[in-house]
Amino acid sequence: MAGCFQTLDVTRFRRSLAQLHTDVARGQGRVEVTRRGSSDVCVLISKKELDGLERALEILAETSDFRSMCQTLSQVAAATVGLPMPQG
Repeated sequence: MAGCFQTLDVTRFRRSLAQLHTDVARGQGRVEVTRRGSSDVCVLISKKELDGLERALEILAETSDFRSMCQTLSQVAAATVGLPMPQG
C-alpha cells in the first residue's frame, strides 16, 4: 500500500479500519471512502500529511503572488455579479 491512494466503500472501510489507521498513520498511502448511493467522498490521511498541507497553505498565503491572485479573483467575482470593483 506504500504511496498509493486506494478507494474503498464505507462497508469495506469499516471492516478494515484498524489496519488502515496503522498503514495511513505510518505514511503508507491515503484512503478515499465512498458510499453507495451518495456522491459524497472523504479521504483518510495521516496527521503528519495534514499538518504538511496546512503549513504549505500558510506559506503560500504569505506570498505576493497569492495576494495578487486573490485580488484578481475578487475583481472577477465583483464584475460577474455587477458589484463595485474592490480597491487595493
